[in-house]
Amino acid sequence: MEPADLQQLKTRVAAILAKQAGSRAEDEAERILEAARAMRPEDCQALVLEWAGRRAAGAPLGLVIGRQRFLGIDLLAKEDVLAPREETEILGNEVLAILRALSQEEPARELRMIDMGCGSGNLACAAAVAVPQTRVWASDITASCVDLARINVAHLALQDRIQVTQGDLFAPLSARGLEGTMDLVVMNPPYIPSTSLEHSHAGLLHHEPREAFDGGPYGISILTRLLQEAPPFLKNGGHLLFEFGLGQARMVQSLVERNQLYSGLRFASDPHGEARAAVLRK
Repeated sequence: MEPADLQQLKTRVAAILAKQAGSRAEDEAERILEAARAMRPEDCQALVLEWAGRRAAGAPLGLVIGRQRFLGIDLLAKEDVLAPREETEILGNEVLAILRALSQEEPARELRMIDMGCGSGNLACAAAVAVPQTRVWASDITASCVDLARINVAHLALQDRIQVTQGDLFAPLSARGLEGTMDLVVMNPPYIPSTSLEHSHAGLLHHEPREAFDGGPYGISILTRLLQEAPPFLKNGGHLLFEFGLGQARMVQSLVERNQLYSGLRFASDPHGEARAAVLRK
């Protein structure tokens, strides 16, 4: 296609995406065009419009084009695995800040991290790329997530520093000599109440698996287990970090206070001042 035709197509796609993508419509249109041209360099228009229609219908961009950017790295994406969200970069930036600080303090020491419920492996890969002395154990209960995480680890040539396992929370990591050795345990747990997935958030299930969102009756079933099961793996002074939903900060604070296994809690907020991630210290 000629440059003028490509620009016209990009403008058309941005208009299609305007309602769903808002201020990101032009950037998303550019990414759709770029991905489609890579796949069909001679005639990409039909594919571009097909993808634009899927995105406009609510499918996450990463699932539409098969690739997802997260904290500066390029990851592969697929339908049956949660596509990393922009808000999860809040959690990711907190993880990277702690790892970088530890790296400066002890540049020769291996830093250890568990990425629990790793999904596509976005947090594990981002940590290993940004701070090369980090070794990560990533785990998820679903086979599709484990498969994609391993693909992304290989895609970024991180096999020597990221190990991906499958099982229920910490079960596959037990009795392997990892207890008491972790600098960080991180997780983006499912935190939407089950009833909301039947009503106000039902659209999420059109494109991604229920396991990625369903946090039980009150949205805290997995989080409650995480708070209880993470401490044995953390070294003294180690950190637990996790994402939570809008409006859940007070509930998170109450859970942590009742848990009594951590010495400190602080929240990280989004650009609107809404708390979206918790940072705890053992």
